[in-house]
Amino acid sequence: MNEKFFDLKSEKQDKMINAALHLFADNGYKHASTDDIVREAGISKGLLFHYFINKEGLYSFLTDYSVKYLLFEFDRSIGEETEFFSFWDKLENAKAGVLRNYPYMYKFIDRCYKESDPDIKAMSGDALKRYETAINAYQNKLSSPSVRNGISISQLQSLIKYTVDGLTSEQLSSGKPNPEQLYANISEYIRLLKNLTVV
Repeated sequence: MNEKFFDLKSEKQDKMINAALHLFADNGYKHASTDDIVREAGISKGLLFHYFINKEGLYSFLTDYSVKYLLFEFDRSIGEETEFFSFWDKLENAKAGVLRNYPYMYKFIDRCYKESDPDIKAMSGDALKRYETAINAYQNKLSSPSVRNGISISQLQSLIKYTVDGLTSEQLSSGKPNPEQLYANISEYIRLLKNLTVV
């Protein structure tokens, strides 16, 4: 990837990144068209390939950039938080912040995990491993809340994950994601789960 990409105005960078995230997230690597990406970004194909050489270079850049961006935002929002429910609330607040700038970034990362072709998976493998390692490190530092009998911490984490995934999917499928509303809804459910499970 040409490092001069970051010399572009941030608005142009984001248009290119968002167009590529959108098309790769919706169509997967094989079916995402660079013609559609440049059309949505409002640039020439020559300019895209000047910075990224080819489709593979663009995809590899996006996975690396997305993971770096997400982890930076998580670190900034979560800090040293170890209380279980506060951690999840701060994590979702950070995710809402990401959605304001890059509405398709989470959908793109999710699509990366779902790619089945070994060559495509290899392009995002290192970045996704860094992402998983960081998330696991956060979770390993959390203090375990005192929950009602019959509820395990892993079950509680799964409940939160399924709730967050469902609300996020619903919001993104609306076509006009509202990060503030999404975070407010998720935060409300996290508080509800805390009230229902903690003794």
